[in-house]
Amino acid sequence: MLLSVLIFLLLIDNVAAITCFNCESDFQGALRCQQPCEGSQCVVWKWNSRSELAIKQGCLQGVDKQWTAKVGCRTNHLGASLCVCDDGPLCNRVERAEQTTRPLPQIRLPAVECQSKILSTGFVGPRKEKICTSNYCHVTKTETYLEEHVTPEVLSVSNCGDLPEFDFDVRLKNSVGFPGLYANGCYRIQVEKRAATVDCVCSKNKCNEMIPEIETGHVRCYMGKDFRNTSQVDAHEFCDGDFCLIQDAHGRVSKGCISLNERNSWSHLKSGHRRILGVKQWLCQAHLCNYDIERAMKTVRSMRTEKSNGGKALSGFLVLILGLLVVTVFC
Repeated sequence: MLLSVLIFLLLIDNVAAITCFNCESDFQGALRCQQPCEGSQCVVWKWNSRSELAIKQGCLQGVDKQWTAKVGCRTNHLGASLCVCDDGPLCNRVERAEQTTRPLPQIRLPAVECQSKILSTGFVGPRKEKICTSNYCHVTKTETYLEEHVTPEVLSVSNCGDLPEFDFDVRLKNSVGFPGLYANGCYRIQVEKRAATVDCVCSKNKCNEMIPEIETGHVRCYMGKDFRNTSQVDAHEFCDGDFCLIQDAHGRVSKGCISLNERNSWSHLKSGHRRILGVKQWLCQAHLCNYDIERAMKTVRSMRTEKSNGGKALSGFLVLILGLLVVTVFC
């Protein structure tokens, strides 16, 4: 019996989808709902916008559930709240944080001191620096290439968190336009020839004083933005990274590459399909795999098959060892 359970645990990797409310406040504060969405988790997110309560409900798929998108409610230092649930269809009701019949765990966010400063290659004059407090420290670096093969103009901005309503362990949105990046990781994102952005969020005091080094990955990817659909490419624009990317942000399609430094993060990006509140992403790790969705997912399935075969070989080896141990004990 024990042997059967062990084999089952070694081979199974199944995640059931659940149905979630898919709603968002409009400019008048009224909650507008579309057809429910499906994901591995549901979310309800509340924040103040122009002195009005704003609400967004939707689905998460492909975001690390163990370390980042943990089930529970969290409130950041500016009063924005986010609840993640997976305990049944339509679990992300607006009042879920206050519900007492099925209470969700309360997740405590870190409290840190951060450095606030702006550095630019074109800036002349005294630098203004100050210390601020937040749940997370944030730093971005924008590299702008005015000409090819010329040192880029660099603008670095360090601050307390990202925009206030985005300041959570689960980064549903961010100021660089690529949701789902992980806290304590650094990412270099490029979707156009003349610009690349580094985005880092960290959770220790003054951890945003320096930008960690990010080594460019070696996977060649198609690059471009404002495509009409996910099958369109620019056959003359390429970049290199650890992952190739296709992103469909409510009809705005971009392709490019992501290089990363996740040494300090518990969570790590993985190849596959992700959905973060209506933004769809496909990540893959083979040359030019982001030509279209079909090629991207074919690459992902191929890599998973290789890993699965390796896992089955390991499982078979473990079963053989267990069998030998049983024979040794009883003979």
